[in-house]
Amino acid sequence: MKIKKFRGKTILEALKKVKKEFGEEAVILSSEQIKTEEGTICEITAAIEEEEIKIKDNFQNFNTKAEKSEYKFEDYHSIKEEILEIKKMLKQILNSQFKDISYLNLVEKGIPPFIAQKLSTANPNLTEFISKALKQKGSVPNSKYQVFIGDSGSGKTTNIFKLATWYKYKHDAKVLVVSLDNYKVGNNYQTKRLAELLEVDFEILDLEELKEVEPILDKYNYVLIDTPSLEKRLLINDLEDLILGMPFLRFQWVVRATEHYEYILKQWEKIEKLPVEGILLTFVDRVYNSLPLFWILDERIPPITFISNGERLPEDILKAEEDIIKKLILKDIVNI
Repeated sequence: MKIKKFRGKTILEALKKVKKEFGEEAVILSSEQIKTEEGTICEITAAIEEEEIKIKDNFQNFNTKAEKSEYKFEDYHSIKEEILEIKKMLKQILNSQFKDISYLNLVEKGIPPFIAQKLSTANPNLTEFISKALKQKGSVPNSKYQVFIGDSGSGKTTNIFKLATWYKYKHDAKVLVVSLDNYKVGNNYQTKRLAELLEVDFEILDLEELKEVEPILDKYNYVLIDTPSLEKRLLINDLEDLILGMPFLRFQWVVRATEHYEYILKQWEKIEKLPVEGILLTFVDRVYNSLPLFWILDERIPPITFISNGERLPEDILKAEEDIIKKLILKDIVNI
């Protein structure tokens, strides 16, 4: 077995070098980020089986070469047996990443490496793999008090009103939308006007006022709370304090479907201690390649609760049922 390290500025660049030299049969032993004087680079350790050396049929020729060596024939036989045993042990330890699907091929097509590794070793077919991953996440209840958090431009406000009308007209529910974003003076006027057009109750409060109006919230079936941009206008500490005063609140994380999975995972590390029930996936209609969306199957990430795939109210909001998620992430599966 030949083992070699490959480096690149990105994981894809390093993987291409692996594929070029070792081909599709390469086995990825490890990957890590290394800091150098030129910056951070990706290093991949890969291995490949080498053809066994064929012993010539001419025993006399082999015996002549053996006589010139300090080793006897029995020594060569013993060394060969030991090498074969080591190779057998390595195969068992590595649990090859190349069974039915090529790991490198999956990563090159855009599937996150942590999902590609599992997918390349999965015995079930692709749809069974997805179904199993979604079932392990479980279903998410439509909690009465939902706080929506996320980056600026993720579509929090628009999609809160989509959900409000969805609850109101599809489930005949009484809904209150609360805005904690007092920074957007002009936008709050537009938001209030939108609430009037949709006939949805709307309030503009700050964090302390929200705690004070808790008694009047009971008359609503759903209370959807909009928040300012996370970490820019609203700190994680503010949300932790809010939970201490109102422990019944549950969070929905609003995430753009076009964001890179590495960024999403880093953001999740910052908020994972909060009671986040699920993810509202926005801008799905702007996704060019659906394969990077396989990150939603990762067990570290909360389940997807709703999918927003347009700007119409409330038509372009969908409850993220299993069939809908399958259709979304499998739409670009070609030649895998």
